Amino acid sequence: MGDNHSNKIIDRVIRFFVRSEHVNWALVDQALVSGVNFLTGILLARFLGLEEFGRFTLVWMAVLFFNSFQSALIISPMMSIGPMQKEEDEASYYGAVMVQQFVFILAGFILFGAGCVFLDRWFPEWGLNSISLPLTLVLVAFQLQEFLRRYFFTVKRLKAAFINDVISYLGQLSLLVILFFSTGLNMAMVLWVIAITSGLAAAVGMSLLGDISIEEKVLRQVIQRHWLFSKWLVASTLMQWLSGNYLVISAGAWIGVTAVGALKAAQNIVGVSHILFNALSNFVPIQLGKIYAAHGLIKMERYLFRVSLLGSIATLVLLAPAFLFPEFLLELIYSREYQGFGWVLFSYGAIYLFLFINQQLTFALRALEETRPVFLGYLFTGLISVLIAYPLLSTFKLAGVMAGLLLLVIINLVTLLAGYQAKRKEHSPVPHIENTT
Repeated sequence: MGDNHSNKIIDRVIRFFVRSEHVNWALVDQALVSGVNFLTGILLARFLGLEEFGRFTLVWMAVLFFNSFQSALIISPMMSIGPMQKEEDEASYYGAVMVQQFVFILAGFILFGAGCVFLDRWFPEWGLNSISLPLTLVLVAFQLQEFLRRYFFTVKRLKAAFINDVISYLGQLSLLVILFFSTGLNMAMVLWVIAITSGLAAAVGMSLLGDISIEEKVLRQVIQRHWLFSKWLVASTLMQWLSGNYLVISAGAWIGVTAVGALKAAQNIVGVSHILFNALSNFVPIQLGKIYAAHGLIKMERYLFRVSLLGSIATLVLLAPAFLFPEFLLELIYSREYQGFGWVLFSYGAIYLFLFINQQLTFALRALEETRPVFLGYLFTGLISVLIAYPLLSTFKLAGVMAGLLLLVIINLVTLLAGYQAKRKEHSPVPHIENTT
């Protein structure tokens, strides 16, 4: 009886994915993006060398830092609130979002460029002078291209999103391969390639944008609503960088850039699961927002359960090689220089299992426009990471980094679950007790 019920559930989930064009395009697009990122990571780790790859990882984290604020302030609210708009309001809504995006890019360009100039003046040994220009251009082009691909998914222009990513990501990989076999690679060349391909994709994306309008009244309303949605996410972003990333940056400072290179190389392998994670982020928040607005909490939870069931199975399948033969994978994909770090890869596999669960809880909270628990989760883990970084790294070195990352993701899971349960109780009807006296 129980087996039949489980089989029916799995069959329904499979049928759901098979007949959903939105899901299929999201998976194909994210397979492209994550696949190219995976191959690019392997290429850079193999041919930049462990130490130089560690330096590139730290530089790229600066770009991702700004990108995470873009996601919190603009992309996340757009993907949850945008699908709720009436057809006649879409042009003015997305016009307002576009204004926010360009203001954010301009502010990022000024801050990032000034930061590079300042750091190069005070720390010339870092060698930022040779990469500051391409690094700043990467920040602008990469953020605009990322916004446009998310916009196309939000408005269900799936083929436009795919074309945009083909230009950016396949172009990036192709140029890197050509340069490696012709002149070789260094960090500055890699950054120029990313800036050029992302910029070209962004230019094409702008030409495919469609009808938008800018209305002052709507702009004020959208800014206000997005801020109410994002205020906890912005704080969460800062805390997030104080949690997992603080440990990685500390590893570079206290253990050495070689440790950072080993961490990133291992993460690249389990990063194949980003195909699934990011594909889900392209359509699940949108669908949850629609279902919750139209049918309520119970229907939303049923949908999320179906997605999570198949997604959890897929995650285990994708991570199985990291659990079964980690040392073999590292040597096969990279080189013997990475031998001895198999346990790092195994540990990342366990961390990613918890990350999948955290992602589903975050989707549910965003659909309810309740992002405070997301902030609290990162607040707790951010503060804890600052407290545990030195004792863990000074005592256990790289093992301390992995133990700390696993601990932080579990703490975050508990916080998200408690926050969702508290919000859920607000939607539960109070049982009526009849008076029998």
